Amino acid sequence: MPTKEFRKIFKDTHDSLHVSICELTLRKNDEFYKLLRSFYSFIHSRTKTLFLLVQNDCLWDADIILRPIAECTVKFAYISSFDETTRSEKVREFWEDLAEINKLKQSKQAKQIIELTNIDSAFLTDIVLNDEEEILLAEKWTKQTRQRKEQPWSYNEMIKTISVNYDFKEILGLARNFTQSSHLIHADETALGVILDRENNRTSEQREALMNLHEVRLLSDCIGFYFWLVKVSSMLSDLKVQPELVKKITDFENIALKFKSLEKLIE
Repeated sequence: MPTKEFRKIFKDTHDSLHVSICELTLRKNDEFYKLLRSFYSFIHSRTKTLFLLVQNDCLWDADIILRPIAECTVKFAYISSFDETTRSEKVREFWEDLAEINKLKQSKQAKQIIELTNIDSAFLTDIVLNDEEEILLAEKWTKQTRQRKEQPWSYNEMIKTISVNYDFKEILGLARNFTQSSHLIHADETALGVILDRENNRTSEQREALMNLHEVRLLSDCIGFYFWLVKVSSMLSDLKVQPELVKKITDFENIALKFKSLEKLIE
């Protein structure tokens, strides 16, 4: 596996980015910045979990955790990419419109489970809306209306919007993280095939090289996400990213690139 020194450099770089993001997102206390802090708190907690999994060689599990980290990072950038008026509307959409749609969906699912299984569960019955509220929400959020509201918040649509609003075409590459994790989450033939190949078809040397590359990718992706958060937060305050922080990122990336030489072991 990558050296303890690599993990130490990751931790040092990650901690510096964390301090910067906290400082930048604490500049204001309106509803928009409160949502940014909620997004970031989720990202930071999941990233700490991912690092624990990596340290225990649970790389496939870490890859699964990477998906919500990627999705929340994209939401952070997406809502930040609009003008101030639209940001406020997006905050309202997130906490109110999407919440109502989810309440309606969850109520219908809970009702179906209760009807099919006759389960007497307080958890399920608490989710079920009363008739009046369900009728009101169903009339408000028809299938077509729900789709129009939810579509812009889908992962790929958010990435497209960010790439246009910020003119950051490189963010389109984030779709890869989502796809990789999706295979594992759904345990599809691609995921099982990759796992079985590493376990059964590789020499011990190749397997170690694959695990090295896997870990480097996971940790590099996390640093990439955090750097996105710093850049987005800096733009909100019309600030440039601190040169010393950029240097730390560059140093980390250069060290990560050294592990690319391992690829020749698995060709």
